[in-house]
Amino acid sequence: MKKLKNFKKIVLLLISVIFFGCDKQSKSFIVGYEMEGENRINVEKGDKSSLEIIEKYFEGYNNKDMGVVESLEHEDFLGYSHTGQVVSGSKEHIEMSQQFLDTYDNARWDIIWSISADIKFEDKPTENWVTTCLNISFGEGEERKNFQRIFDAQIIDNKIKKAFLYQRTLAESEIN
Repeated sequence: MKKLKNFKKIVLLLISVIFFGCDKQSKSFIVGYEMEGENRINVEKGDKSSLEIIEKYFEGYNNKDMGVVESLEHEDFLGYSHTGQVVSGSKEHIEMSQQFLDTYDNARWDIIWSISADIKFEDKPTENWVTTCLNISFGEGEERKNFQRIFDAQIIDNKIKKAFLYQRTLAESEIN
């Protein structure tokens, strides 16, 4: 009788390992979906190294180092602003950014959170996107601006290929 109980325990342990233990590493971790026409495409947890690219990117802005920012963008970078403006090419983006920094030398970008996700298409390559929430401030006194932005960036070969920017004004109660 005792041997039968031990055998049952061993069988249960083996089943648990097979179903819950061994396959954990190979299973995807689905965090959401994207609609492509009528089809739902799984969005899975993405590459953590893409988060470092975003961190370096905004460190470049905070350090007023447009060389770093430019090194993290593809030459044919496309940027879509919350105003409807489209920036074509890294050179154009760097020129605009430099003009902004020349005007607002106290500009600051603080990352609040950042998430890397992979879109697993069936008929085209997987896309890696990093969605980042930032608090941004610039200007002086009554002219000081405080915004929160969502920066959604496609990462290809460790550089930003495309980005979408969404923005809202922070309420007074949210400003440090």
